[in-house]
Amino acid sequence: MDVLELTHTLVAIDSQNPGVGEREIVAHLGDLCATFGLPARVVEPVSGRPNLIVTVDRGPGRHLALSGHVDTKPVGDTREQWRTDPFELTVVDGDAYGLGSSDMKGAVAAMLLALRRFAESGPSGSLSLVLTADEEQGSAAGAQALTTGTSLPEIDAMVICEPSGISEPWEAIHLVSRGICCFEIDIWTTQGHSGLSPALGRNAILVAADVLHAFESFQPTVSEPGRVPCEVTVNPGMLIEGGVAFGTWPGLCTVGVELRLAPGMDRDTVRAEIEGLVKQTVGGAARVDVRYRPGSLGWMPAVELDPGHEIVAASQRAAGRVLGRELPVRGYPGGTDASYFMRDAGIPTVTSLGPGWLSVAHGPNERVGVDQLSQAVDLYEVLADEYLRGRVP
Repeated sequence: MDVLELTHTLVAIDSQNPGVGEREIVAHLGDLCATFGLPARVVEPVSGRPNLIVTVDRGPGRHLALSGHVDTKPVGDTREQWRTDPFELTVVDGDAYGLGSSDMKGAVAAMLLALRRFAESGPSGSLSLVLTADEEQGSAAGAQALTTGTSLPEIDAMVICEPSGISEPWEAIHLVSRGICCFEIDIWTTQGHSGLSPALGRNAILVAADVLHAFESFQPTVSEPGRVPCEVTVNPGMLIEGGVAFGTWPGLCTVGVELRLAPGMDRDTVRAEIEGLVKQTVGGAARVDVRYRPGSLGWMPAVELDPGHEIVAASQRAAGRVLGRELPVRGYPGGTDASYFMRDAGIPTVTSLGPGWLSVAHGPNERVGVDQLSQAVDLYEVLADEYLRGRVP
């Protein structure tokens, strides 16, 4: 079985989240591991949401893990925009189109075949695959649950095989998993008859528009910038709700704003800046309340891997051997399961090194380069060799 054939099989298995979830694809991967003679175990901290851990132990030495998620974003409202069947991997002009092809079933296929090679002829040490559930909806049934229990083996370093291309394949080794801060702003004004609007003042939706416009130029403080280049992204207007009916001047509007956080940001500082901007913008025109989403959506800090860590050096050596060049180190535009493996489990983790492009994920006509899939199998095999033969920590 080659990597394109395996990717075709995985894309054909629906694992949308929200949707049917991961049960079928994990069962299929477990069966494949049995066929290949690879020891696999299902870990299911949340009923119906299985994870799969596959470990090959070839003797004393380091333990490297490759990780990826097996769920995908839903097709959603884009079905008519797909030029091919999203559940049938279709090759056009050297690219393979299908839901999850870049994010990240192609990488999962490459990881599994690289592990099979390692089992046959790898160096001393251990290599694991950690295939997670629920990454696309916050990882509560996946990486979060795995890092709070005793399910993970002792791992010295990990590489998340998310697509590391943005506009070009293999653009960088990403060492930052950005954090997130999501909040909603309730804005109250005076509801009344729209025929009397001049006497009622500006309505809640108009004031909300001012607030969203203010956030377009918002630059929250990064108190202690990290060592890897990484920007903060401010995303106003992620959600909006307001209005009653024609004829009624709106007296309540709720808008949602999202920040993608860089390393070194302080929660209290940033929240004070958020609330100060809202109050300054609204003034006396409305009553406002800022509500942060509960749990990790309300504040999850970014994490950063030391660029001098040995797993980074091993990744660079592997890139040089397989891709013919070293890669720059950067911060990932989004978050990955590295946020949990690095912060909660203390595992030094490369945030992203995988085939495909993040720019085509979560939308219609997702694709991955066919040659990238083959490169990924070689890259992960060589990466394991470089790291496991390297300097003992």
